[in-house]
Formats: sequence, C-alpha cells, structure tokens
Amino acid sequence: MEFQQIRSATAIVTYANTRFLIDPMFAPKDAMAPLEIGPNPTMRMPIHELPLSPEEIIKNSDAVIATHLHFDHFDEDACELLPKDMLIFCQDDKDGAQLRQWGFTNVTMLHHSGINFQGITLTKVGAMHGEPCRAEKLYEQIHMRGQACGVVFQAPGEPVFYMSGDTIYCDYVEAAIKEFKPDVVSVNACGASVNGYGHIIFDLNDMRALHALAPQVEVIVTHMDNVGHATVWRSDLKQLKQELSWDKLAIPEDGETLYYRA
Repeated sequence: MEFQQIRSATAIVTYANTRFLIDPMFAPKDAMAPLEIGPNPTMRMPIHELPLSPEEIIKNSDAVIATHLHFDHFDEDACELLPKDMLIFCQDDKDGAQLRQWGFTNVTMLHHSGINFQGITLTKVGAMHGEPCRAEKLYEQIHMRGQACGVVFQAPGEPVFYMSGDTIYCDYVEAAIKEFKPDVVSVNACGASVNGYGHIIFDLNDMRALHALAPQVEVIVTHMDNVGHATVWRSDLKQLKQELSWDKLAIPEDGETLYYRA
C-alpha cells in the first residue's frame, strides 16, 4: 500500500495495484475566500499550491473516492478537470445525485456491508463531522450537508486500511478500529472548527484518544496546513508525537509518499 499526501484532504492511495484519488481539491493557492466564522477569518484558502499539477494527480487514477462534497473535498476545479466518465465512489444517493447533476456519469455508492472493486473490499464507515447537537445547528445555519463517511480497504496481501475521513473521535471511530483491526489508519487532523460550534474533525485531544485506544496502529495525519478554519498544524502534531513518543505517527508533507506492508 502507498499513501501519497497531495494537499489538505486530497491524497492518492495505491492499494492492491489500484490507484484511488481521494477527495480532490484542485484550486490554486488563495483561490477561495476566507471562512469568516472560522478561527482565521482573513486567511484565504488553499494556503499552499498543489505539489503536482492536477493533470499529474488525475493521471492513471482508477477511481475517485469522495467521502463528502464540502468545498475542501470536492471543489469547482475538480468538477471541471476530472473526466466526466471517471468512476466516483460516494457516500450515499444524495451525493450521487449531486455528482450526476455536475455531469459525472459513472457514480457508485459505498455501503456499510461493503462492495468489491477489482478484488478490493471497500466498506463505508460512519463519521461524526462535528460535535453532537452543535454540528447539526451549524450545518443547518450554513445550508450544507453535515454527513461524511470513512472507508475501510481490505484485500489479500495488503494491510487493512481505515480512512476515517472528516470526523471527530467518536463511537464510529472506536467501532471501526475494534471491528476491522486496521494496520493503518488515516485521520483528518487539522482540528477544523467554526466559532461557537466547536471542532468538526480530529483535534489534539482526539489524537490523544486515538493513541490511547490503538498505540500499535500505524497512523497517518492528513488534511493539514491548508484551510483557514484549522486550529491544529503540522508543528503541533510534531510536538504531540514527541510528547507521546508516538513512533507510529506519520505526518507527511505535501507530495510525500508513505509505504506500508501487510
């Protein structure tokens, strides 16, 4: 298995000789307006340029996995640049309908019972994209869907990989780790938050909880250093890694590739 960090939540996962493009955000640096209700209300996004051109990122991809369709996971540039017949796996019928409305013709739903693609079992896992009771109010106010998902990858000869997606530490995360016993877990860990509504993905306390639950698991942090509503940065995670002597925590830079065996 290979995990190439691209930028923010965008990554390329090569698994059982199949190349998955995860949550494509292709906008150039500073193309997006600041999120005024976030902790950095003047910071434009993305904060950094892509390490590769969109054409290089898309090239040879067998499928896209869209964990959800928020602006920092599937942006307008991705809509324009991805081939309209590209296979896209998405979380549910609502996202599927939106993707078809954008012109994509080859859309498949993920399922909690698992689906097979080229000998790989992809299993949808629940996610909690924000704090209970607070998140619902947030998404209603800003007129966005609050649903997101994670995905577990399984194939003979490959490590079990759990991609948790946009979630806080919650029962879904605990259950996925206990049920699937992943060898590798990726977490979106920039502690994104919205003023008055709390954090909506993993923050430092969530990372500590994950370490306490599964210190033996290889952990990759992604969704770092590129959105204005972040409260956690790679520098913070490097300090946490040192504090906890967390040897199995990987903090890849944009463009970096990590390699894992079963």
